[in-house]
Amino acid sequence: MQTKLIYVAGPYRGVTQEAIKLNIAVAKQVGKLVAQKGWMPVIPHLNTCEFELIAPELKDEFWLEGTMELMRRCWAVVLCPGWQNSSGTLAEIKEAKRLNLTVYETEHHVPKLEALWS
Repeated sequence: MQTKLIYVAGPYRGVTQEAIKLNIAVAKQVGKLVAQKGWMPVIPHLNTCEFELIAPELKDEFWLEGTMELMRRCWAVVLCPGWQNSSGTLAEIKEAKRLNLTVYETEHHVPKLEALWS
């Protein structure tokens, strides 16, 4: 069976660094759960974490476009809790739908990968 990438979309930004860390932890947990179903998670939170601190000269648009490109290469998208309040996630959903990618509202809706081929 071929590996299929699934993009983990959810809030990253927060009012504090602790809020950002919590969002990253949630994305990691969602990634773990879909990996247990056979998918390879692409977790943009981990690609960009703390760059707002170590490279503040790079603006949000740089990171948002880069992670959008990662999503375009995926087979499907799974949403993290709180996605409704994230402008970045809403933009990702819009682009995913334009590309006809399946968008799962929670990790519980993501089927086992092997079930898609049986």
